[in-house]
Amino acid sequence: MERKKYIPHEWETVSCPFCDSYKNKLHERFGCDLQFTYVKCEKCGLIYQSPRPKYDEVFLKAAYGEYFTYDEGYEYSEANLLQWDKELKEILRFDKKRTAILDIGSCMGDFLKAAQKYYPICYGIEVSENMAKFTEKKLNTRIFSGDYTDFNPSEKFSCIHMSHVIEHIPNPKDWLSKSKEILDENGILVISVPNMLSMSRRFKLSLKRLGLVKGKWKENWRTPDHLFEPTIKSTIKFLNENGFDILEYYTYSRKDPDVSTLSGKILNRKLKTGSNLRFFVTLRK
Repeated sequence: MERKKYIPHEWETVSCPFCDSYKNKLHERFGCDLQFTYVKCEKCGLIYQSPRPKYDEVFLKAAYGEYFTYDEGYEYSEANLLQWDKELKEILRFDKKRTAILDIGSCMGDFLKAAQKYYPICYGIEVSENMAKFTEKKLNTRIFSGDYTDFNPSEKFSCIHMSHVIEHIPNPKDWLSKSKEILDENGILVISVPNMLSMSRRFKLSLKRLGLVKGKWKENWRTPDHLFEPTIKSTIKFLNENGFDILEYYTYSRKDPDVSTLSGKILNRKLKTGSNLRFFVTLRK
């Protein structure tokens, strides 16, 4: 069945999600018919949508309606678990307590499944109530269904993990505030996000600006679900100004998530040109 073209029912102009500034300049038009707009904050360098489709129930249903379905027969693949295990072993370098871990945006629970080998307490947060119930039953662990800012656990966590989720929400500062509340002393926060100014993204944008590629989305039903696109400069500033000290950060690719290859160590750890960013941070004392 052919899906309908997505046309926002209403638009809203917003300030920078990281620093609240309204000073920006056009970065890129994108999407079906180039109807969406990325601007670059002139204060902190974050690239974000403005104007953007109004962030309401209509948008959420269009953007994530299919996401709320799940497969009752879902099984964890060894390949996925191995990929998460590589990241977890790096997390363990920074998390010395290893008492409890919280995965935000836990989905079907692959990360938590891998984490159960290392942590006695594994919690998840998932906005889809049905998916949360499914994962909770499958892993015999607690999955909170709802918004992260409404989460009030009885314990604190030595690690909070956010993998490619924070760029989907309009209130990233509130998420950092909540993390500060529930992180254990010397606990770590791990944030993985896209790298908007990666080598590949810069190259594609250059081709678009030269008119060599159109840059339109072929799938006219797609929604612009990334409300903002982090950069190294803006993310460092954002974390520092919200009370976190950076322990380490690097870029990575999906094919080399722990940056263990020689080329990855040069391009992603040293030159930081990769398509994704990962930050390990802790509360400033």
